[in-house]
Amino acid sequence: MKKESYSKLALNAMHRASKEAIEKAANLDLKIPEWKDGKIVFVDAKEKLKKLSYS
Repeated sequence: MKKESYSKLALNAMHRASKEAIEKAANLDLKIPEWKDGKIVFVDAKEKLKKLSYS
């Protein structure tokens, strides 16, 4: 395998892990931190999950 393909595999794994974390937070009705406009804001996990499913 090439070095580039390892980085793509790692990036895909991180995306899967973040989606799973957002799903768990949504099931528990939690808010998740998100970097926005130079500061950390907390957003509803269910709303974030809806945005991810549309993209």
